Parts: sequence; structure tokens; C-alpha cells
Amino acid sequence: MSNIDAGIDKDKRNNRWIVLVCVGLGGALIAGYLSWLFLFNGFVIKVMPENAARTQSLAVTSGIGFVSGNSVYVLGKEGTVAVSAHQYKTRTITVNVSQGANYTVQLEPLPATVTITTVQGATDIRWMLNGQLLETADVLKTELVPGTYTIDALHPAFEDAAITVTAEIAGEINETISLTPIAGSITLESTPSGAQVEVDGVVIGTTPVSLQRPGGAYPISVSYAGYQVLNDTVSIVKSERAPQRHYYLKPLQATLNVVLQPSGGAFLINGQPANTNASVDANREHTLRYEKAGYIAQAKTVTLGPGERSKVTFELAPEMGQVMFTANLPADVYINGKKVGTTPYKAAMQTLPASVEFKKEGYRTVPKSFTPSARQQIVIDAEILREFEARRQEGRPLFVDSLGINLIKIAPEAFTMGSPVNEIGRIRNEHNVQVDFDRQVWVSRHEITESQYAAYNKGGSKSDKPVTNISWDEAAAFTNWLSEQEGLSPFYVMRGNRVVGVREGARGYRLPTEAEWEYVARLSRRASPTKYVWGSQERLRDKQGNFADESMKGKQTFILTGYNDGHVGKSPVGSFGADRGGFFDIDGNVREWVHDFYSVVGPSPDRVFLNYLGEPRGDLHVVKGASFKSGRMKELRASIRSGSAEGEDDIGFRIARYDQ
Repeated sequence: MSNIDAGIDKDKRNNRWIVLVCVGLGGALIAGYLSWLFLFNGFVIKVMPENAARTQSLAVTSGIGFVSGNSVYVLGKEGTVAVSAHQYKTRTITVNVSQGANYTVQLEPLPATVTITTVQGATDIRWMLNGQLLETADVLKTELVPGTYTIDALHPAFEDAAITVTAEIAGEINETISLTPIAGSITLESTPSGAQVEVDGVVIGTTPVSLQRPGGAYPISVSYAGYQVLNDTVSIVKSERAPQRHYYLKPLQATLNVVLQPSGGAFLINGQPANTNASVDANREHTLRYEKAGYIAQAKTVTLGPGERSKVTFELAPEMGQVMFTANLPADVYINGKKVGTTPYKAAMQTLPASVEFKKEGYRTVPKSFTPSARQQIVIDAEILREFEARRQEGRPLFVDSLGINLIKIAPEAFTMGSPVNEIGRIRNEHNVQVDFDRQVWVSRHEITESQYAAYNKGGSKSDKPVTNISWDEAAAFTNWLSEQEGLSPFYVMRGNRVVGVREGARGYRLPTEAEWEYVARLSRRASPTKYVWGSQERLRDKQGNFADESMKGKQTFILTGYNDGHVGKSPVGSFGADRGGFFDIDGNVREWVHDFYSVVGPSPDRVFLNYLGEPRGDLHVVKGASFKSGRMKELRASIRSGSAEGEDDIGFRIARYDQ
């Protein structure tokens, strides 16, 4: 019994182990299945069209997965699947959990391959598919999706041909089209006529000639004794079935080598411009001509044989012409920059463009350009003008105009300078001098301003008040500078910064003479000489001029009590009204330098002085007029004068010059 019980116990223990193993395996299978359900995602793929679905094939190409029927299982959320079918193009798609589990895939059928040739083996055929150009080639090779098509073969030398084909899925089409050549003719003519004609290397006659040929391209050769062979290709095509050609044969050539002396001219062959190394027709006469400005032209004729080379030399002689140079005044003549003589001057010159300059000291140089003529003498005449007259003829403004200096022309008449002996306030230096004039004079309307003077000495001032604190020599130097700007002969002779003399006949700018200044102040546009610039009345008008008014009280001894001119010190020129002659500030603002030397002894009272310039020498110069410092009526008289050697803060100046 004990053995039996022991066996039973052993069997029980073995069965327990079997049960435990089975339970373990079952649990593993269940866990694996649950893991598969959790980690793998399934996708259903429907293939279209139905013909493709019958042979469909699915494959996972990216990721881990497997296929079961029309379902694909992919480890993870996304994978790539290749969908294929017999006679259809494979298509690859991406499946993704976020885009759903069902996919429809449309496959495209494989095209049919098409090869079409021609019986004639024509080249460059234009292949048309259903009326649209497909390509230009000798043989048509293409692919077509299933369907029925019309294919046309077009070629210029053949009649149009067409074929209809039906393409099936993954099919193969091989067809041959027979092309019919077009019928045509070629007509050939030549000058000269009677030239031999070869077609495709075969002599077919002489021009004119006509031959029948099918469509195509034909090499033509035309030859004639003494002429160059002409080669051409003539095509018979649908657009030109009967081509006609007229050939102008070129004679055989010879070579010319031409030497030209001097170079740079115009070389002509038979009237046409040509190169000095030229190819010309053989066995013909040719006219050669060489011409160059300033030289006598030459012409030659040559006749050369076929292939002959010839050298021809031209040496031109200068062509001369007579030229006469004249001027209104004797002047030096400079031709092409070199002095050759004095007017009137005659010269033989080459007929080339030339330049001449007429020069005379003190006058503007006159340049002229001309070309001598071999047919007749030419005359080159110049009007010699002083620079000033030349500028006026050209209508150019005077330099003084650019500075804003305005001048008035006066024609002074004879009068007696100085004040009458019985004039109240008269000073003993106001000598009576009889003066007369035979020249008109230009006098500036205003006193020269600080800005105008700054243009000369580069002072930079923009002030329109009269310039002061300059010496008489500095004022004279300013007038000389103006003269130089306008091409006028300077009136003053300077040595360094000092005036050492004058040019009495010069028309350059200068200081007005005392006689001219006093004429402007007392007589210009007046019936008789006046005591003051404004007349002879002893009473000042309101704002008559810039004098020592109430603003100077306490600054100097004498002032004009009760008078106010609105300015302290100098005022801008033209701040007060003009006098009867159109001049400003003659009666005040600043005193003015005039040309004359100052002397306390007057000249002879019995003599009449013409264009009086004052005493010939002295240490001082005359100062005329009143200023903003003048505080007594006697200082405002038109005949008032004083002498000074240096500039002062109330001495300025105005300018003048002779008209002729």
C-alpha cells in the first residue's frame, strides 16, 4: 500500500508541474497577444481600379510590419507601403494613425511603347500627335497611355502622311509609314549666260537650264571660264516646289597692294572706298584714286590678270592757296601760334584748316580759323578792338555791374569851381578855377561799399556801408583793379603800392576829379550853380542826408541841433534820396577822396583849364563833401574841400572814368 500511495503522490506532483507549465505558456501567449494589440496598428488598403486589385501586392518598405490580405500592420503609428499590381505603376504611400485606418490607392496603368519609322528613312520629321507637335526626329519613339491616337509625319520634301494607332496597357507598337516625295522643278540662270551646271556632281547642261526633281536638297555647282566657281544648295519643298535661281558669277580675282604717301587720306577703287590690300576682278580696267585734304589728288588705272599681284604707289603733292591777312589797325599776325608778320600780310599756305591770331598791345587778341583755297585768294580780316569795346560789342555786362556798381554818364559843361568870395561860410582854400570839358564821364551813383571793396582785397565783408579808413593810394589801386577786370588801360601808374603817375588819355577807372565831383554836386541838371547839393536854401529838409545829428550829441563839439537822420555813424549807401542828377550821398554820409592833389594856393584865375586834373604834385589829396561828422551848415556846402594824407573813418570814395 505504501508503494501504491507513494506512486499516487508522485503522479500528483508531476501533474501539478504540467499544469503550472501550461498556465505559464498560456499567460505568455495572452501577454504577447495583448502586446501585439497594443504596439501594432492595422491599416486597410483598397486598390483601384478593379483590374489592378485582382493582382495587387502590398509591402512594408519603411518601418516594421507585415501584410495580411489587404491589411497592413505597422509597429508604431506610421509606416511606408508599396502598392503594386501587374501592368500598373507601383505607388508608395504613407500610412499614419492620425489619418485613419482606411486608404484607397488609385494605380496608373503602364503605358504602351511606340516606335514609328519611315520607309524612306527621312530625317528631321515633324511628328504630330492628335494635331500637336510631339518632336522633330528621324524616328518617333514615345510612350502613350491606353487609347486611340492619330500620328502625322510632316517633312518639307514629302507629302503629309498619317497613321492611327491604339495603345494598350503595357503594350508595344511598331509601325512604318511610307512617305511620298513631292514633285518639283529647278530653274537655273546666270550672268554671264552659258555657264556649266552640275547637280550632285553630274553635268546636266548650261544656263539657262530647267530640270524636274522630287523633293529634297540638291548641291549645285556653276562654272564659267574666267569666273569663280559658284556653289549652292537648292531645295524643292512644299513651300517652294519650283525654285528659281539667277547667279551673278564673280570674275577671277587679282590682288592690289597700295602704298599711300602721306597716309590718312581717302583711297577709292572705281569710286568706292577700299582697303590698300584689295582683291579686284581680273582682266578688267580699274580706276584707283587717292585724295587727302591739303593735297592734290591723283588717279591711276590698272588691269590685272587672274591671280596677279601688283604694287601701286601714290605720292601726293601739297595743294597751296594764297591768303591775305588784314586788320583795321596794324597788328602782329600769328599763324598756328607762330608770328609770321604784321598786317597787311600775304602768304602761300597749304589748303588745310589753320588758325590765325591778330595781336596788338592794349587790344583784345582776335583769333580766326580758316582754310586756304587753291581756286582763289582768300582774305582774313580782323577788327582790332580794345578789350572794353570788345566786351561791349558782345553785350557782356561790365565787371562793375557784377559788383553792383552803377554809373551815370555826364557831359560836364564849363563852370567856375570854388565858392563865390561873398558866400557865407566860405573857406579861403575854395579857389575859383575856370574849367571846361571835352570828354563825357561816367561817375558811380553811390560811394563804394565795404563789400565791393572786399572783392578786391579779399576782405570778406558783406556790408553795404561805404568803405572808409583806406588811403588815397589804396582807392586808386582799387580803380586800377576794376580797369584790369574789364580790359581797360589802367589810369594810374603804380610802383608797388604807390601811385607815381597817370595816363591822361586812358579810359580806365579812376577817382573823379575835383572839377567833376563839384559839377555833379552843384550843376548837374541844375539851372545854375547851387550852394548846397539840394539847392541854395539854408534850411535842411527832414532826412536830407547823413550828418552829425542829435545822435552825436556829447561825442563832438558841433552838431546840427534838432536834426535826426536815423543813423549813428555811417549809413548804408542809398539810404537817402538821390540828388537832381541821380547821385546818392553826395552831400553826406562820408567825405570822398577825389583825384586832385591838395594845395592852399590856387591856379591862375584867368585861365580856362580843359579836363582839369588839379595840381601836378603835392603831399596831400583833396577830400570833398560832408560826412556823418559834419555838424555845421558851412561844412555841408558843395564847394567845401580839405586835404588829407591818410585814410580816416569818415573818408570814402566813388569812381569815375572817361567815356571815350
